[in-house]
Amino acid sequence: MNIAMLGSGAYGIALSKVLYENNNKVTIWTKFEEEKNLVSSLRENPKVLPGIKIPEDILITTNIKEAVKDSDVIFLAIPMGALRSVVKLLEGIITESQILCITSKGVELETELFPSEVIKEVLDFENVAMLSGPSFAIELATGAETGFVVASESEKVRNTVKKCIESRKLIIETSPDIIGVQILATTKNIYAILLGILEGMKVSESTRASALKCIINDSRKLLELLGGNRKTAYSYAGLGDLLLTCMSDKSRNFSFGKYIVNAKNIDDALSKLNTNTVEGIYSLKAIYKLLKASNIDIKSINYVYDVLYNNKNVDLILENLS
Repeated sequence: MNIAMLGSGAYGIALSKVLYENNNKVTIWTKFEEEKNLVSSLRENPKVLPGIKIPEDILITTNIKEAVKDSDVIFLAIPMGALRSVVKLLEGIITESQILCITSKGVELETELFPSEVIKEVLDFENVAMLSGPSFAIELATGAETGFVVASESEKVRNTVKKCIESRKLIIETSPDIIGVQILATTKNIYAILLGILEGMKVSESTRASALKCIINDSRKLLELLGGNRKTAYSYAGLGDLLLTCMSDKSRNFSFGKYIVNAKNIDDALSKLNTNTVEGIYSLKAIYKLLKASNIDIKSINYVYDVLYNNKNVDLILENLS
């Protein structure tokens, strides 16, 4: 198949490499000319994924028409905050026969919309899928075995995306629950911050296990209240991705949670982490706003929000979650 990868960050490059090795023709698009020149000359993006070489046959371009033309599947590996602006670039370019597959995670802060809803609002486009599962970019790029969920309301779309990515090392489940998968992809980064807070507090393993139970229950409750399927909580996109993100120092969200325990504020924790980007912070603001607007009370989300923005003491976590 012909694949367009919109986004040349760590995940876009890792996924492009996987798709290329699965006998697809891949083109990577970036908005930034400087980034295109750097990545094209080095055949890697040293800022986000150093040491991972991009095959010479993969074209890297800033021309979105060139990238999208003749593509069967267009992957959106774009930060949530930039998704709408990139989707707008597809107006008048994308055709009804093509498929948009989202890897972006989160809720749009201004509108409280999930990625598929942003696409629907901007393009009124039907062939939309969501790809999610337990995968760090570096591990995906170096051939780790893992599982993904491809979710779409269309069976044809689900099966097409599955066909282009599934291999001996990548197991693909399919699901019609695209909203549920997006809910879980959003909240897992918030919960990674929460579990990182526990790590920073050096709580007992018993306390961590008890907190995880509360998180899983809240995930199921969120799915039910926001229109997803509770069963999705136990998929690769649910429990699988949650466990990976919430228990590894490779997760910036988890590491941020550790630092925030003793940090003066969010900026101080980000400085200690040596980054300006932690997806869970953006996701937290957006999902908290969405839940408040919907009169939905989720204790675990409230707890993380209060710790980050209302100077809540991190002690007695189970009392705040149960």
